[in-house]
Amino acid sequence: MKIVSKSIGHLSNIERYDLHDIFSQSAISCGLTICYAIAICKKTKLTSLDLKAKHEEIGVAEKWHKKYSQDSFATSFHGVRDFLDIYDNDDFGHWTLNIVYQNIEVIISGERDKTEIGVSYPKERKLNLLPLLSEVEASTFEFNDYDKRVLGMLKTEFRMSEKRAVLSIQKLLAHKDIYDEFVLVALSGKYAKESSAVSVEGYTAESLNSNYPLSLLGAYNYLIYLRESPKEALEDLKKGLPRK
Repeated sequence: MKIVSKSIGHLSNIERYDLHDIFSQSAISCGLTICYAIAICKKTKLTSLDLKAKHEEIGVAEKWHKKYSQDSFATSFHGVRDFLDIYDNDDFGHWTLNIVYQNIEVIISGERDKTEIGVSYPKERKLNLLPLLSEVEASTFEFNDYDKRVLGMLKTEFRMSEKRAVLSIQKLLAHKDIYDEFVLVALSGKYAKESSAVSVEGYTAESLNSNYPLSLLGAYNYLIYLRESPKEALEDLKKGLPRK
């Protein structure tokens, strides 16, 4: 999260934030993901949500305008996918949330494809929005649709938060052969046979795990390091990783 600006208007405090550290299945729908996460946040109470189609040119009336109360929002959307299925489209433009946070009425607005949001609240009130927005960012990682067995294993065996588990899966998925073997080994508890194991620069995950202070996950991450930056990874093995 990045604080973009803070200013004082005639009647309101006006703040802008970039919630770039969110999880979104699509970069296009990142703004909608933020909108949904704020709407369901337990630290806030949703008053109303307005969604408007974007104006394609000056003077053209908006195509539609949808409005939800707390009750109608809860009834209409049982998960983020329900929300995205309706509003992740080219006609969608802007969203505005009216919420109550720490007994203060707050207005938050954003756009479908942007992580930057604008926040306003009464000029005479003091409000620290960082805890709320940090929680919103972290909560979006629960919207993933990754293999629940793998997520559960990472959270249990490696004591990871949802966010760290998701980021770990994303890193491994960049190399599908390494990801597939990691899942097989992690869930079965047995390494792949040497003849079929993924080998990078002459190393397998088993050899890395056995000979260097690397966990199972660390060994597979190191295979990625060896593949993406072989010269540096080999040098680090020689100089920076003490053998067991």
